[in-house]
Amino acid sequence: MRDHDISKLSRRAVLPLLGLAGGALCVRATLAQHGTTEDAEWPKWAPTRAAFYAQIAQWRTTGKDIRQFGAKLDGQADDTVALQQAIDAGVPVLLIPAGTLRLTRAIALTRPIVILGAGDATVLRWEGRQRDPFIAVPADKNPASFLTGVHIDSLRLVRPAPLPSNGTILRGLNVRKVSVTRCSTDRFGALFVGHLRKPVRDARKDIHDLALDAGFSPAGDDLNEDIFAYDNRIDGGAYMSQILRVNYGRRIIAVGNTGRFANISWFGGSAKINLGGAPQYLRRARDIYVTHNKVHGANGGIYGNNGDGILVAHNEVSEMLDVGIDFEGCFNALAHDNIVRNAANYGLATFYAAKNIVFRNNQVYQDGSAAQLPARYGKRYGKSGGRALFALRSAGFRQSPGAIDVSFIGNRFIFGGKTGTGVCLPSYFSRLVLDGNTFENVACDLTCGSTGTMIVTRNKLSFDRAIVAPYRALGDSAVQATFTDNEIRVSAAQDPGAIAIADTAPIAGGHRAEISRNVVIDAGKGAAMPIVLFGTQGHATVSGNTVGAVYVQTRALGTVSANQTRGGTPIAAVGLPAAFVPATTEPEPAPEQAAADDTP
Repeated sequence: MRDHDISKLSRRAVLPLLGLAGGALCVRATLAQHGTTEDAEWPKWAPTRAAFYAQIAQWRTTGKDIRQFGAKLDGQADDTVALQQAIDAGVPVLLIPAGTLRLTRAIALTRPIVILGAGDATVLRWEGRQRDPFIAVPADKNPASFLTGVHIDSLRLVRPAPLPSNGTILRGLNVRKVSVTRCSTDRFGALFVGHLRKPVRDARKDIHDLALDAGFSPAGDDLNEDIFAYDNRIDGGAYMSQILRVNYGRRIIAVGNTGRFANISWFGGSAKINLGGAPQYLRRARDIYVTHNKVHGANGGIYGNNGDGILVAHNEVSEMLDVGIDFEGCFNALAHDNIVRNAANYGLATFYAAKNIVFRNNQVYQDGSAAQLPARYGKRYGKSGGRALFALRSAGFRQSPGAIDVSFIGNRFIFGGKTGTGVCLPSYFSRLVLDGNTFENVACDLTCGSTGTMIVTRNKLSFDRAIVAPYRALGDSAVQATFTDNEIRVSAAQDPGAIAIADTAPIAGGHRAEISRNVVIDAGKGAAMPIVLFGTQGHATVSGNTVGAVYVQTRALGTVSANQTRGGTPIAAVGLPAAFVPATTEPEPAPEQAAADDTP
């Protein structure tokens, strides 16, 4: 029997080149028939939901009713044998009408098949002891073989307590053209896709790729392909389950799903530098499109390892134990117009290598309440402070030039806690851009040993509460730094040690900085926050700023000219007041390790 080919149904535009910092504007076309929307960014290799659902309707006309094989669908009789008989008969399209199908052991799918229910009226009561009710795998279980064409649509899966609740409706190993669509769950997930090749961690210290050692092709032509999760409603019942997880795959879409205690993730190999994450190695999770999903209550909301060509847009993520949206060892990724609310560690993050990663027009909110999530979920990742709006975690890539290139453009970062500030956590980077972002009660001090090039321009920071501890609104220790046209607005008294812009010349030398046309507007009761130059070597040009003062640790550090207070009084550079003198030289930070996921 031929597979159910859905690749010919695509009719939308190409996923735009993610290398562009801006990207295409989102133009939505309403599809009233199904209450869905698709964006101009929809990839050409995938069927739109309207096209795919039209194909399902066509398949439905050719299907066979499971009752023809003896199923009772009364919720009392065990319908496992009837379902197995239908599968063994090679039925290409199996219809499960309204009723409750009681299933007590897993069903192996080794041939193409479409299984169609009648929405929530078709209940699959999964009582088996195995993890997943449907397991799709090639009949020969050869790692070089693939099963093509398995689709499940419009079922409701119920997992009665106290049976384990962390499985998925469909578990596929070495599969292509596979989908779970318009399904709902109670205490369960939707779709997991893995690979029969199993990289095994080793104790080698040299840089190598575990995937190549396990027999994966260097060209990436042996991946799972065309994996789709559309419009599912997933309720894991408790921490946690998965809407979609794909290991070693390409052309992956999750769109229109909602998940309570559920997330979306991918794995394309270990992101650690000595196990496959080095920039020269292929990313084995490719062409990933994740849009218009709502996820809540998992370890990470939308994240993955070693991906390439990723779009994450218009999603809502809340109450994550680790990270909201996270790219680990990923290249060419764009996250735009997402909303992240309260993650115990970081709202947005990159770990390991991060080449050409852009976060644009996202809203990230932290209020500190996520610090309580480990107690609620019974698991902890990292320090879980609930205050970090974004973070870079280089985790061993300091000696890899060009490996970490990240931009934050036009985002809104808000800390709504009652005391203190939100933070942005630094690590090594090759190039970091902050352009046109808004920070509300968030300190963005990215001082971290010796980093690469940092460009901070046109950002607006505001602090509307009294903060009793010293902080740096903006800070760096980059070899080359630019701070231009930023605005820092303060409307409450701040600690006398608070700094508007802190530029630290790295110990490695070669430091150059431009600090120009920045404005500090201080309506509080204290003196306006200063610009401070730290270090003993390097050169900074500080000109045209409106600030309270300019302090320099060493006169030779910079050229200071044409700066003034808001009242127009000229400012000359002076030495560091005692409150700003560093107690000791800060050591180079140790590499961070990713908390969320580095396992297949």
